[in-house]
Amino acid sequence: MSRHKIPPRVTHALAARHEALWLRLAALQAQVMAVALRRPRAPVSAQSARVAEMLLREAGPFLVPGAVPPPAAADYGGLCTQLGQAIAGLEAWEAVNSQWHSGLMAYVWLVQGQAPLPVRRLRPRLAGPEAPHADPAYAAYKARMADLRQKLVRRFEQSAR
Repeated sequence: MSRHKIPPRVTHALAARHEALWLRLAALQAQVMAVALRRPRAPVSAQSARVAEMLLREAGPFLVPGAVPPPAAADYGGLCTQLGQAIAGLEAWEAVNSQWHSGLMAYVWLVQGQAPLPVRRLRPRLAGPEAPHADPAYAAYKARMADLRQKLVRRFEQSAR
């Protein structure tokens, strides 16, 4: 009888680790994919393989806790597939451990007992207290700019005569 391991409780540190790892995996996959599209059977350099193995090992707890990650694929096509699967696994873990927060109008991590933490990877546009056009200083600035434009138009008209 196999026991399913419970994923770790989401903390601010774990959420930050997840987001940083997702960005690094996505960047590496973009580089690998650029080569894989032209030469999918080309051998992967030793340095690229080491970086990929390190990132895949780091992603392990988010994917299948306790599982040993396989070595990096020998060719660019296979490595691109491995990195894509790791990114998909990270996104699945994110989907399980985040939810929509209607007050912030953003997805937030399910951090237990703490203030909602927006998923930064999704670049949330958090609602501010007021829109900029409702600010009196901004309205005064816009009026001053409109006045300067009118003066500039008058000056051009006078010089054209």
